[in-house]
Amino acid sequence: MYRLKVNTSRKYTVTVADDFSAFTEEVLPLIKGEKIAIITDDKVAALYLGALDVFLTDKTVYKLVIKNGEKSKNAKNYISLINALAERGFSREDAVIALGGGVVGDLAGFVASTYMRGITLIALPTTLLSMIDSSVGGKTAIDLKYGKNLCGTFYQPSAVYINTQFLKTLPEREIKNGLGETVKYALLSDTVGIKDLEDPTAALTVYKCLKIKRDVVVKDEKENGLRALLNLGHTVGHSVEKLSGFTLPHGVAVAKGLYAAIGVSAILYGLSAETTEKMRKVAALSGVKRGVKYSAEEIAENIFADKKRRGDHIYFVGIKSVGCPSIEKIPIGKLKELFIKAEKELWI
Repeated sequence: MYRLKVNTSRKYTVTVADDFSAFTEEVLPLIKGEKIAIITDDKVAALYLGALDVFLTDKTVYKLVIKNGEKSKNAKNYISLINALAERGFSREDAVIALGGGVVGDLAGFVASTYMRGITLIALPTTLLSMIDSSVGGKTAIDLKYGKNLCGTFYQPSAVYINTQFLKTLPEREIKNGLGETVKYALLSDTVGIKDLEDPTAALTVYKCLKIKRDVVVKDEKENGLRALLNLGHTVGHSVEKLSGFTLPHGVAVAKGLYAAIGVSAILYGLSAETTEKMRKVAALSGVKRGVKYSAEEIAENIFADKKRRGDHIYFVGIKSVGCPSIEKIPIGKLKELFIKAEKELWI
């Protein structure tokens, strides 16, 4: 078992274990009220919704279930969940448990952060993607028709409890989805190596990825600068994800975005073929192939609506070598030119 302290505006502990043996010690003391809302989706509910019952016998537990998938991260479900808490008389002493992947985590986190201006939030991620990335850092959000995660808050949980046994029931496509973010960490820092990528569901691999994220988040909690490094691969990833109508899984989209970031970086920094190929080989460990069916122009136009845009510029995360990322302020027009060059030479 691993414990990771996150010293942000709210200090909390991330526990990485292969069971629930430490749940009573690590989580229950943080829930002061009598009511708990477990927010989850229908797929997770069928597998795990009863897993916490034995620990919560002295609480009044409400189980609120949404449909699985990115499309559920919407304003309608957000209002419905807020009303469910109000109808059941939740107070500031009560708690929300987010049991699920990134969609559940983002939505339940947004609910917890805004109901009565903030109530206790416990994150129990169930997918590789949410374990290594979205469960830590305090980002909550819903999607709007104009883009992904355009309405949200920074709101730190009171605890994150990761039980890697959840990963045993994940289909292979979900492991592959999580690998996109795992490989991102392997490119950002050489502390996540090839052996870690060979066993991405191991508690140690999860811990190593989260440690990288923790170290960045505590220095820049609200993404005013350094935290943007964690968006490596996401500028293009979010764009192709949206262009696909969110049918392309987030982690797969990020993996494709990593290839694009490498291609753009090769041109931007004049990288050698050897350096570029080395990074490509790391990216390929995601199991995702290079290439997207959208043109450089389509992707650039879509990025213009991204929340990371600042005026006519975008903060793009480039990479000079493994473990050496860099944040670049690039005009949208120039980025489009770089995409076109990368599309012809290195991207596809």
